[in-house]
Amino acid sequence: MRAAVTHSLTIGLFCAFVCAAVPQAAAEMPLETSPAWESSPLGHFGTGGAWADIDRDGWLDLVVANGNDMSRQQLVVYHNNGDGTFPTEPSWRADDLDYHGHLDVGDIDGDGWPDVAVAVFLGPAGFGDPGHVKVYRNDGAGALAATPSWSSAESFFCFSVALGDADGDGDLDLACACGEDYEDHPEPQRIFFNHGGTLEATASWRSDEIDYALDVFWGDVEGDGDQDLLFCGSSTPMRVYQNLQTAGGGIGTQACWESADLPQYGNTTAFGDWNGDGLPEVAVADNNQLGGDGRFKVYANEAGVLATTPAWESSDGGYGSHVSWIDLDLDGDNDLATGRWWGAARIYANEGGLLGTDPDWQSTTVSVIENIFWGDVDNDALREDGYLIASGDGLRTHFPLDQAPVRRILAVSVNGMPIPETGYTAHPGNGWISFASPPPPGEENILIQFRYSRDLDAGVTNWDPQIGNYLFRNTSASGDVPPAHDGVLALRLAPNPMRGSTLISYRGAAGAASLTICDATGRRVRHLHEGALPGRRVSWAWDGRDQRGRRVAAGVYFVRFSSPQGIESRRLIVTAP
Repeated sequence: MRAAVTHSLTIGLFCAFVCAAVPQAAAEMPLETSPAWESSPLGHFGTGGAWADIDRDGWLDLVVANGNDMSRQQLVVYHNNGDGTFPTEPSWRADDLDYHGHLDVGDIDGDGWPDVAVAVFLGPAGFGDPGHVKVYRNDGAGALAATPSWSSAESFFCFSVALGDADGDGDLDLACACGEDYEDHPEPQRIFFNHGGTLEATASWRSDEIDYALDVFWGDVEGDGDQDLLFCGSSTPMRVYQNLQTAGGGIGTQACWESADLPQYGNTTAFGDWNGDGLPEVAVADNNQLGGDGRFKVYANEAGVLATTPAWESSDGGYGSHVSWIDLDLDGDNDLATGRWWGAARIYANEGGLLGTDPDWQSTTVSVIENIFWGDVDNDALREDGYLIASGDGLRTHFPLDQAPVRRILAVSVNGMPIPETGYTAHPGNGWISFASPPPPGEENILIQFRYSRDLDAGVTNWDPQIGNYLFRNTSASGDVPPAHDGVLALRLAPNPMRGSTLISYRGAAGAASLTICDATGRRVRHLHEGALPGRRVSWAWDGRDQRGRRVAAGVYFVRFSSPQGIESRRLIVTAP
């Protein structure tokens, strides 16, 4: 049961929530290069993987889907021993066998316990026989059902799944990356909508394009407050389908964006903000098994518009199989983690929005990497002081938490009233919350409290029957900014330019402070804060409205922040919503 959150708590927290750390130059990656743990191989072809607290004992467990296109195998769970260590053999195994692809974890039925959705690439007969998608429900006591609690009524080739709130109704819908290009079986992409905690049996959303995709990811490309859908094309372009939920529509069935650097042989994709403007770029791992040169690539996002050709590519190519964004060195920008088949895990450091073309960290191990995922498995830096303060506008239901992953949503309130778990859904791994109905208009009337850590360990699933799955431990002592940087004044705006709202983030010492929005003439438009601040990360959400609640005109504005460390002013561009 969650503790109630009152209006007095909102005032006492000074509208604080977690934000990016103060940038620091040339930070090292605090990650061991050799695995601290390896599971017994057991002939498993490890494919989908995730950290998730399946039994809600406060420790992350490891969930792995085995099989790929090689063998019909099981979904398994390695339960955390309660000290950040794991058994070498699974603690739990499903009863059924399939050619499993990738998976995602989330509370699909709304009972507060994590369920597991799994892609089934091929049917029992193997190539030429379509698979399906299925869900293992958590029984509410910390155990997954031994057999699928739900399976799609239709058969199709599906290699990856992603949970997101497509229609903004506060439950998790299931998107599926479909198609098999080895033997030329194109498919439309699919979304299975969630109705009251149960997924529909047949997908009611299908893309107009019929092709091949190996991965899928949700993200808000334009910053308009709803979730767009990205598919990773294999032998076909990368594609985005725009969500117009906040404008009264839904997800279009025709792609609104396609990559133009063909041929495209993508294997994995991920949204992530690499330059701190609050808008996500697209990373992709190309795989040269079928063609192309197999480089890692990033498509830039400029004011909500994705470029059709890459702004960055890795210096080398090969069997690219994974990309994920993570601020591992805690310098305030997202680094790019990558993997290849028969290769090392690698990380490309981000220095102020610029990635180098050669990796800055790599593992000593070489394996057939399928997935890399992040979480504090030994709980050595868990914190309870994650807070998001935001303003409702009566339209938006989706709110990013400016921290991903998070461990758990602790409390939610709107206008000082606690919201029960049935009133929202969340994706802890991707760091967002979505309400069942749009919070009403109000100034800083939304409070979300969450548990998180910035000392993140890496899990790796390996498609190799002679190699197990890996755990690489984070070597950071605190999971936070080094003490030498605690007193540094830093102000960060994201997104900038902004359409609907922006996050104004500060990291510095305790003391009195003032935060004001001014127009280009210096006239004060909005006063966001006056008074004492705690000595930690503090952020405010500005909804683009003036002191009287009127939306400001598009143009140039300035954010002025005054504290004991000095005065700082940042230029902010407001575009038409």
